[in-house]
Amino acid sequence: MTPRTLCCLALILAAPAIAFGSEASCRATAGTDQAKRYVAMCLKVSPATHPPCNADNPCALIIDEIKRGCAMLDKDVPSFCRHDPPR
Repeated sequence: MTPRTLCCLALILAAPAIAFGSEASCRATAGTDQAKRYVAMCLKVSPATHPPCNADNPCALIIDEIKRGCAMLDKDVPSFCRHDPPR
């Protein structure tokens, strides 16, 4: 690989950390119990192979993934999908 390719690859891989690195974790802002609830909901509905359903991520990122996952469901929709997750 050329130095330029390595540089670009490093930026791509670091982008999520750069974008969310300055935001506090969901655990820190919402508390451990609420963060666990968000993570559980997220894991239940996220279609992603590597979803952002982790309490170390900002709550907004997890909640956005919950909303995205809920919007994609046609059947067997969990009850929490009928309401916005509390902030």
